[in-house]
Amino acid sequence: MRNKISIKLGLLFLISMILIELLLFAVLYTTVSSHRINEVMEGLLTRGAGHRDVLENYFDESTLAHVALMESEAVTEVIITDGDGNILSESFNEKPYPDVFYEAIDGKGEEKERVIEDEWRTEPYVATVSPIIVGNEHIGNVFMFSPSEVIRSIIGHLTRQFLLVMVVLILVTILIVVALSKFITRPLIRMKEVTENLSTGKVEEYLDEHPNDELGVLASSINRLSEDLERIKKERHDFLSAIAHELRTPLTYVKGYADVASKKKTPSEDKDHYLNIIKEEATHLTDMVQQLFQLAKMDENSFVIEPQFVDLSLVLMEVKDHLRPVLEEKKAQLFVDVPSKTMIYADPMRLKQVIHNIVDNALRYGGAETKIMITAESEKQHVTIKISDDGPGVPENSLPSLFERLYRVDKARSREIGGTGLGLSIVREIIEMHGGVVKAFNDEGLTISITWPKEDNYEKNTLSR
Repeated sequence: MRNKISIKLGLLFLISMILIELLLFAVLYTTVSSHRINEVMEGLLTRGAGHRDVLENYFDESTLAHVALMESEAVTEVIITDGDGNILSESFNEKPYPDVFYEAIDGKGEEKERVIEDEWRTEPYVATVSPIIVGNEHIGNVFMFSPSEVIRSIIGHLTRQFLLVMVVLILVTILIVVALSKFITRPLIRMKEVTENLSTGKVEEYLDEHPNDELGVLASSINRLSEDLERIKKERHDFLSAIAHELRTPLTYVKGYADVASKKKTPSEDKDHYLNIIKEEATHLTDMVQQLFQLAKMDENSFVIEPQFVDLSLVLMEVKDHLRPVLEEKKAQLFVDVPSKTMIYADPMRLKQVIHNIVDNALRYGGAETKIMITAESEKQHVTIKISDDGPGVPENSLPSLFERLYRVDKARSREIGGTGLGLSIVREIIEMHGGVVKAFNDEGLTISITWPKEDNYEKNTLSR
């Protein structure tokens, strides 16, 4: 339970908000309490100054008694002394005088009004003094006292109010944080459920992509992942079905002809014929397994490519020399029209494999005595290589699937010719690993167009795979 992201996120928000609120409350409480204390002290000074002003004009027994009577009816207390510190009038009515009074009259004469006691937390009274000056002569002092309990009562009431507001605010914060954490983590929990379903093979679930934020982008990425997994699942199923079919047919031939050839009554001439068929099917199986192994290495990014700058015209002439016996056997012609010093960035061995596979495909499906033309056109950053034959071409609806694994335009005819359906898919993989592009179109036969880079695009393309 403690490991849930909603709880972690909620606790993080809650602790952060409470710390911020406590800091704000501390600053606000200190400010307000200081202001209220200052109000009390300034009020006490003002009250003492008022009595002082009256006594400066009427410093007699009647006025002195009147001031003491006024303060006896109020919360505050007053002591009026002469210039030597002798008490002339007071409102304490036999209550003990505060210690601060004795400390004040033992000191030097007062020159201006001031606060003489502000320790309201520990002392029973806070106090001020206002000197009475007539004709530049210091004739007395007005000592004002306010019970510290008044300030403590104000501060206590203020503290209770602040605590009540803080508790309410913390409760509201908890509710808001819980709601927000649920709101934020709900899509994350949903994403977790969908990804868990994806791991078990359920790829039909989709997430809401409407929020235009990081969660929406993540949901969109998960949906694309789901679509990719669904496509890969379908491709894997189709590929395995196709592989099973492709392997079953030659194995059936091998087993059937082996059974017939093993019979004692089978004539020797027929045995030789059957053994030749078994050899052809075994060769076909070997080629298919080898090509499947190459594709598996490509999928695992363990297919080694060592590109370098090569002269395309020289590579094509080497391929032509290598294919010369096959060309003569099929009475086909291969023309190479590529300027010398046409430089591209490629692995020479893989480039030969690409050209060999495409030409081999043209020889298989181009018809009797086919003519194959290889041309190259150099542009700024790449070279466009075109390999064309004068065969019947490919139906337009089959062109987009021509480079898919185990795809055949005419399965029955392909079986007779002996192709594996993997050659062009290997061609596409090798070209794309070099950073190139391959496509096919009909132009008085089938034309394979390759856009091959002149510069080093291998590392960039590898990182994007």
